[in-house]
Amino acid sequence: MNRPDQIGKEPTNPIGARSSARAILIPFVVFALVFGTLAITASRRQSPTFDEPIHLLGGYSYLKWNDYRINPEHPPLVKLWAALPLLRLKINDPRPYTPYWDLVLKAEPGGPFYPLTQEMFFARNDAESLFFPAKLQMLILSMLLAWFICLWSYQLYGLTAAIVALFLYGLDPNVLAHSTIIHSDLPLALFFFLSSYYFCRFVQRGSWSSAVVAVSALALASVTKHSFAAILLVWAALGLGRLRGGETGWTNAVGNEPPAERRQTFGRMLLLFAASALACYGAIWAAYGFRFNAVDGAERALYMTQISPPYSRTLEAIRASVLEHRLLPEALVAGYSYNLKIWQHSAYLLGEVSQNGFWSYFPVAFLVKTPAPTLLLLVAVALAALRKGAPRAWNRWLVLPALIYFGLAVFSRFNIGIRHVLPVYPFLFVLLGGGAALLWQSRARAVQIGLFGLALWYAGASAAVYPHYLSYFNEFAGGAKNGHKILLDSNLDWGQDLKELKRWMDNAGVRTIQLLYFGVGYPQYYGIDDLHSRANVERRSFPSGEDLELPEHLAVSANFFYAPDLYMPKEMAQLLRSYNLGRPVATIGYSILVFKIDRDGLAYDNAAFIMARKGGLAGAANLYRQALKLDPRRRTSHFNLANVLAQQEDFTEAARHYREALKIDPGFAEAHESLGRLLARQGDEQRALDEFRQALRLKPAFAEAHESLSRIYKKQGKFKEAIEHAEAAVRILKTMPRDLPPP
Repeated sequence: MNRPDQIGKEPTNPIGARSSARAILIPFVVFALVFGTLAITASRRQSPTFDEPIHLLGGYSYLKWNDYRINPEHPPLVKLWAALPLLRLKINDPRPYTPYWDLVLKAEPGGPFYPLTQEMFFARNDAESLFFPAKLQMLILSMLLAWFICLWSYQLYGLTAAIVALFLYGLDPNVLAHSTIIHSDLPLALFFFLSSYYFCRFVQRGSWSSAVVAVSALALASVTKHSFAAILLVWAALGLGRLRGGETGWTNAVGNEPPAERRQTFGRMLLLFAASALACYGAIWAAYGFRFNAVDGAERALYMTQISPPYSRTLEAIRASVLEHRLLPEALVAGYSYNLKIWQHSAYLLGEVSQNGFWSYFPVAFLVKTPAPTLLLLVAVALAALRKGAPRAWNRWLVLPALIYFGLAVFSRFNIGIRHVLPVYPFLFVLLGGGAALLWQSRARAVQIGLFGLALWYAGASAAVYPHYLSYFNEFAGGAKNGHKILLDSNLDWGQDLKELKRWMDNAGVRTIQLLYFGVGYPQYYGIDDLHSRANVERRSFPSGEDLELPEHLAVSANFFYAPDLYMPKEMAQLLRSYNLGRPVATIGYSILVFKIDRDGLAYDNAAFIMARKGGLAGAANLYRQALKLDPRRRTSHFNLANVLAQQEDFTEAARHYREALKIDPGFAEAHESLGRLLARQGDEQRALDEFRQALRLKPAFAEAHESLSRIYKKQGKFKEAIEHAEAAVRILKTMPRDLPPP
């Protein structure tokens, strides 16, 4: 083991790669068995998270159908890697059974094409048999990252440090959660760490074999996630420190070398950067099969997101030139365009919602999602280094990459989860492994007892949250049960708990449920009898007298319950608030809350509204009629039932219910306007005009009524009146507050 004063420096007689591997082999095998067991068993108890189905479908479509239209907002490498095992399986093609395959070409990335994934994984194939091997592919990458964490820890600090680093990595809930998730976050952490490790070896030893691996890792990162460019900034910072010399605390510095040797070192670095640019460009084309078009045939182009001001004109010109000269694959350009649009993302933090994110988001996320023992060890190591007066000599190679990446994440304000700063953690684990080894060597009994206590605390905290690693929050935040007060989205609720909901329903004897679910999993696949199931939505009629049984339990995803204005359409957020829900009767894996509701007219009305939004018009009409049985004078039930009947082209019955609503409330402007539109569809323009005018007398700032009047006047050739009402509608709409953008 290195002496304390040599920690962080390249050993005088560097440890060979083979001897390092032999020394850490047994600890790594033990780690792999424990870590693999925890990650796999936890993942088997959870349903796929929000983005996994679209990623896996994308990868499969690239490999099997040679088509890159799906999910262009992310580079393809991880999707390809995850989908590889699916090529050995017999899979039913979902494309003939859904219109969404062709609709993908007509809308921007991130569009509502999740029904296609449901058809692929839950309706036409067995999701469990497809996702399990794909998740194992992700676990392999996580194990590879663990190996290099262990290797670098051993080479810098010795065997004790390597074991500590593995311990920290293997029991960290964030790592365990994301090690089996089909996404680009942990794979980027692997390539970021790998490229930094081999770049440091190249800088310190001038090893061209290390340079080749560093460039290769960077090239793989370039087709993993768009934030790969951070690696180049890290290399530039590390290279600058190498060139500045010994005064900055770098080892093997060239500050006192002859100018010729310094120029030679600088030249080697320039050559490395040039080779990296070529390697990344080649990797990008290789990942897309050396083809420009996402879809075979130039006549079927991908939708390109319009780039927002203030730089839209310049960026649009650049994009047009890139596409015209085919400098980059079409799918990659579409992905970059979409990511420029969502660069600043709506976010939730500490109970507040921002349309443009928070500067404090990632610092807060780091403090509440990182295990408390890790934070305390970090403080102890930092204080120990400061006391010894030489912090720079033993941590710079690890701290700079972590700080640069974290700083860029803060600057981006792309605030949707701690997962976006996962590349920071491997450097932290190596640093803390070395720091813990140094503290242990002090032989101070109190320090050693403290370290042992932190280790027990760390293991206990990780065990306590199993298998809900994704929802982990540390003790400083009050644990996972209080996590919603601080963060949401992939920090807490990513749609992962459908299996746990089914388990609770079986144990509680709950047969049916209403589910407001943030996710793309298919509840019926897991045996959950949801009122708004596909079977009920697709029913075209109900026999006379047949009612839909309204479940007495309502399950709501945490994202919807705690931040409805951010994660739900406006009308759905209002619907959820209309319930008097009180305290939940159960919380499922911290991400789903279950409430017992009164089965009154409001409950039936709300259930019908949800059914109608999903396209289940027959079921919605049935539920509205049941609401009216309980409360015949409920004006919203008459009005909404009339809307549904109008969509079913039952105009006579629809008109009757509009008029019933107006009998109950003659001042109901929306009912006058809707009745007017119904009359206009039937050709009764004069009575329609009367209804529109009455709606405006009751509600002058009614944009829809102005629009309806404008259409009637235009049809009648009264263009002056048509223009006046169209302009009035535009003025009203401009003054209305805009909803927050979707997450």
